[in-house]
Amino acid sequence: MKSNALLILVCLFLFDNLQAQEINTAKLDSFFNAIDANNKGMGSFALSKNGKVVYQRSLGYSLIDADQKTRATENTQYRIGSVTKTFTATLIFQLIEQGKLSLDTKLSKFFPEMPNAATITIGNLLNHSSGLKDYVNDSKDIAWITKPHTKAELLDTIAKGKIHFMPGVEQRYCNSGFLLLGYILEKLTAKPYPQLINERIFKKLNMRHSASGLPNNTGPTEARAYVPLANGYTAINDIYFPNVIAVGDVLATPTDLLIFIEALMNGKLVNAKSLAQMKTFKDNTAFGMGLVRVPFFDMTGFGHTGGTFGSHSVVFRFDQDKVSYASCINGLNYTINDFTIAVLSIAYGKPFEIPTFKSLVVDSQELDKYIGVYSNKDLPVKITVSKKGAVLFAQATGQSEFPLEASQKNVFKFDAANIVMEFNPNQGEVTMKQKGTVFIFKKDKI
Repeated sequence: MKSNALLILVCLFLFDNLQAQEINTAKLDSFFNAIDANNKGMGSFALSKNGKVVYQRSLGYSLIDADQKTRATENTQYRIGSVTKTFTATLIFQLIEQGKLSLDTKLSKFFPEMPNAATITIGNLLNHSSGLKDYVNDSKDIAWITKPHTKAELLDTIAKGKIHFMPGVEQRYCNSGFLLLGYILEKLTAKPYPQLINERIFKKLNMRHSASGLPNNTGPTEARAYVPLANGYTAINDIYFPNVIAVGDVLATPTDLLIFIEALMNGKLVNAKSLAQMKTFKDNTAFGMGLVRVPFFDMTGFGHTGGTFGSHSVVFRFDQDKVSYASCINGLNYTINDFTIAVLSIAYGKPFEIPTFKSLVVDSQELDKYIGVYSNKDLPVKITVSKKGAVLFAQATGQSEFPLEASQKNVFKFDAANIVMEFNPNQGEVTMKQKGTVFIFKKDKI
């Protein structure tokens, strides 16, 4: 559900069309062995060509509870976050094809209490151009979405929220639009969303390891969500998933996601006109109607990404070669982008060096000069830097702490979130870089 999850893979790598050669599964194994050995990720991965799975791999654990550890397998189910939105959009287009609504149908027909409901259309909700408040990302209290809320509370939060722009003027990622689409589906079919998606997609495609509507940690083979520590993982308090039904609550496996994306792109779920509309992108924006696109010079993949507080998923299909890739991760200590680049590089026979993950060793006493609380007068958060043994940790106000890995003198990184922190102990400051943004924080005086 995080908008920044949709920015992955916008990178300039040229891939030749995948020829008839076999996938280098040995090299894929070497890559994932390195990930596993260096504590860089837990999850499951799958790659297919022409609708047939040609590689799959699972790493780490689906459950870590004291001495109890359950290994992840190909049947482990993961929360796929906003990949759920592609399912929701598919269901909406099915009802459009049945004549029950159209892309021009106004939100006021279903929820007249919403701001600009008389001008917001189904199309606006689908392509994130409604301008509505995002009930997940716009909240100042990040813990709010981890607690149970009634449908009335969720709707009231959106209805009373400040709009970002008038409908159709621009695009801004908005979870609220898909929550409303889910409720619209329920009104039009008189069925709860989990039943609807099960009947119209899961059962139809024999997706035996997918489900919707289950509260956190109640699925029999569900992977729990974790964040990295220095030498392992710790459980995280994730989004309360009944709050995000139709938005980001679906449980699935990578192989089930491959089944879904293949069926969608081959016209087994919606007709050609609907699929073309799902693939319609305004100007050079990232958002279609339930799909995002992944450009590679002469290739374009279609699919979606998803992220909760502790799970990370992608599914994409490259139509030119009929190649599909899906990943579901419940413990991330490497970037989603790097995972995908590695798998596709190997799959397409491009030069790729297996990472060694060597890091700079810093004496524990040397870390003391970085410890402290850092502030930026223009930002409402502070960064607290501490250490545990010989490992440096950082924590932003209201968020979980994360370990920092030394990469060079005075420079530390947290790969999972693309964070680089460059310390200047003499000036008492740290420069924090993340995905193109740069902020300088000054150490507070004691």
